[in-house]
Amino acid sequence: MEDWAGWLLALFNFSIVLMWKHVRSDRKVVQAIWFCIILHHAVAFLNAYVGTVVGAEADAASFHFRGAALATLPVPEWTNGTGMVIYTQFLGSFYRAFGTSLFFGGELSVLAFTLSCVVLVKLVYLLDLGRFRIGIVLLFGLLPSAVIFRSVTLRESWQALFFLLSIYWVVRLRKRPGILIFTFMFMLISAFSMALLHNGLRVYAMYLILTGIYWGIFSRKKDFRWARHVRFLFVGLLFACVIILIQKIGWYLTVGEALEKVENFRKLAVTINSRTSYGVMLDTSSVLGLVKTIPMIFAQYMFAPFPWQVGNVKDIHVLLESMLRFVLLFFAVYSWRRSSAEVRSHYSFLLIVVLGIELMWALGTLNWGTAIRHHVPGYSVIVLLGAPGLILFMQRLHFRMFARGKVSCEKNEQARHMS
Repeated sequence: MEDWAGWLLALFNFSIVLMWKHVRSDRKVVQAIWFCIILHHAVAFLNAYVGTVVGAEADAASFHFRGAALATLPVPEWTNGTGMVIYTQFLGSFYRAFGTSLFFGGELSVLAFTLSCVVLVKLVYLLDLGRFRIGIVLLFGLLPSAVIFRSVTLRESWQALFFLLSIYWVVRLRKRPGILIFTFMFMLISAFSMALLHNGLRVYAMYLILTGIYWGIFSRKKDFRWARHVRFLFVGLLFACVIILIQKIGWYLTVGEALEKVENFRKLAVTINSRTSYGVMLDTSSVLGLVKTIPMIFAQYMFAPFPWQVGNVKDIHVLLESMLRFVLLFFAVYSWRRSSAEVRSHYSFLLIVVLGIELMWALGTLNWGTAIRHHVPGYSVIVLLGAPGLILFMQRLHFRMFARGKVSCEKNEQARHMS
C-alpha cells in the first residue's frame, strides 16, 4: 500500500490550519474550515477507493497516470513546458518521493485548498471583513463543483492558491508595506508560480503584477508622494523589465498574437459538436468586431447555461452555480458603489483583477462544461467581494420576516383577549 502518505497528509491538512494565530484563535473559523476539509477528504477518498467521481474522469486521470509514469523514470525529468507538463512533473516528483497513489494526489490538491482557506482568512482580516468571516469561508469551501475539482489531481486547486496568494501580497503591500522588498518578492513568486500552471495565466500574471505594483505602491497618497508623471515613468520601466523577462523565458506574446491564437483555437474547437458549446466566435478582424464579440463571450462564460439552455440534471447544477455567481457579483458591484475612499480603492482593485482573470478564461473557453472548472481560481475573490453584501441582505430579510411574524402574533393575541 502506497497510500500511507495520503493518510498522513489528510491528518496534516487538519493540523496546518492551527499554525496561524489569526485562524487558531477563532474556534468558529477553525470549525468552518475543518468542515470544508472533511468534505474535500470525502471526495478524495471516494475517487481513490470507490470509483471515479464526476468531474475527475479525463484530465484528472490523465495527470495522475502521467505523473505515475514520470515517477518510474530513473532520472527526474524537469522541462520548461506548458502548464499541463509542469503540473504533471510536480505530481511525478511527489510520487517518486512518497509513492504513487491516487489518494495522495488528491490530498495534495486538498492541501492547496487548505492553504487557500488560511490565505482567505488572512485577507478577510486585512480588509476588515472579520464579522463576515464564517460566511465567506463556507461560501468559498462548499461550492459543490469546486469541492470536486479541489479534491482530485487537477491544477485548479493550486491555481486558486497562487492567485489568492498574489492578491494577498498586493493588498499587504498597500496596507502594511513593512519591508517593501520582501513583500514585493513574495508577490512576484506567487504570480510566477501561478503562471507555471497554465499558458493563459502566464499572460495574466504580467497584467496582475503591473496592476498590483501600481495600486499597491504608487496610488497610496499618504505614504508615497511621487509626482504622477514619475509614477507612470517608474511603472513603464517595470513594464519593460517584465516584458524582457518573459521574452527571455519564452512566454512573450503581443496582444495581436494572443488574440490570433485565441481566434484560431476557438475556430478549431467549435468544429467539435458539443451540446454545451456557446456558439459565439471571437471577431478579431476589427476593433468594432472585438467590442461586439468580447462582451457576448464574457457573458456566456460567466452565466451560461441560461434557463432555456438546460438539457439535463447536470445543467441544472451548473445553472444554480451561475445564479450564485451572478448574485455575488451583483453584491460585489453594489458594495463597491456604496463604499468610499480606501475601501472603494480595495474593491476597485479586487474587481479589476478578478474580472481580468475571468475575461482571460472566457476568451479560451468554448463550453460551460469547461468553464465550471475555470471559475475555480477566481471564485475566492468573487466570494470575498460579494459575500458581505449578500450576508447583510439575508440578515435584513430575515429580520423583516421575523419582525412581521412577531407583529402578526401580537395582533392575534390582542384580538383573542378582546374577544
